[in-house]
Amino acid sequence: MFTDRRANSLPKRRRRQPWPSGRTFKILSLDGGGIKGIYTAELLRHCEEQLARGQPLARYFDMIAGASTGGIIALGLGLGISTSDITSFYRDDGRKIFPALPTGRWGKFWQTVGWAQQPKLAHEELEKALKDRFVDHTLGEAGPRMVVPAFMMPKTEIAVFKTDHHEDFRNDHRTPMWRVARSTSAAPTYLKGHEHEESGRIFIDGGVWANNPAMVALVDALTAYDLTPDQIEMLSIGTGNAPFSLSRSGVLAGLWAWKEIIKAAMFLTTDNATAQVKLLLGPERCLRIEPQGDNATVEMDDYDDAFRRLPALAGRDFSELRGDIERFFIDEVLPRERHYT
Repeated sequence: MFTDRRANSLPKRRRRQPWPSGRTFKILSLDGGGIKGIYTAELLRHCEEQLARGQPLARYFDMIAGASTGGIIALGLGLGISTSDITSFYRDDGRKIFPALPTGRWGKFWQTVGWAQQPKLAHEELEKALKDRFVDHTLGEAGPRMVVPAFMMPKTEIAVFKTDHHEDFRNDHRTPMWRVARSTSAAPTYLKGHEHEESGRIFIDGGVWANNPAMVALVDALTAYDLTPDQIEMLSIGTGNAPFSLSRSGVLAGLWAWKEIIKAAMFLTTDNATAQVKLLLGPERCLRIEPQGDNATVEMDDYDDAFRRLPALAGRDFSELRGDIERFFIDEVLPRERHYT
């Protein structure tokens, strides 16, 4: 599971594997967002049932990337788990992972006090749910190429879990899937980081630096294969990216005013990743779908609000954008390389 990523960085450019000149490389990229992942899961359920003719979605994408809650969904898809089972994960296990928020003034006060001292949510519930769903499967068992970002502490270092679709990717394929899912979804302040006892490292939510993993996936594709940007098509699904702002006085103030800076950082990285992908591929080759307006303001731990708004919204968005989405489900993809599995 753990490797010293910087020490193992290549001293030269990666050897690019051949790719048919006339064949499209299709990427599915899934954002983080906690319980808001129900939007992504529901949207993909409509795709599977109505466009993929009930076949596993992984058959239609050469690469699947996911960060945080999107990483959990991506791993499930990679293993061939049906989207109906993934939605049940959010509906059933999600209620245990994200308990009802306090409504009274004192309840909110004591939650805030407790949150200042320890993570807001119980990581044990998430770990149990992931172990139950992924059992003893490893990352290398995934059908498509997988790209799942995480973050390591206390020595700060990014990590990207990958299948062995290139000869340089020698280690991650042996990692249990539940550990990859736990590592990428350990959102700071919400969940305890995932400890790797042998190395002393702690894995933190990949959304800290790549909540929208679209660019991470695109860079991997372009460096691992002899591709041009014109050969790549990307379906990028978000969970709602409401703009974050501070008042002028808050910007000029101290630590307390900036206590939610993580939200600002995640907004900027999410927005910037989409912009960069569209610059490289052209906007016509990147279809971005996410909740807009008031529906983008659902909090990542608010189970009740998420289920009140997002499943129905996913159905409406699918219906409106079906004509654009259909192109990703015309042809199935070829099997990926397996260098070590």
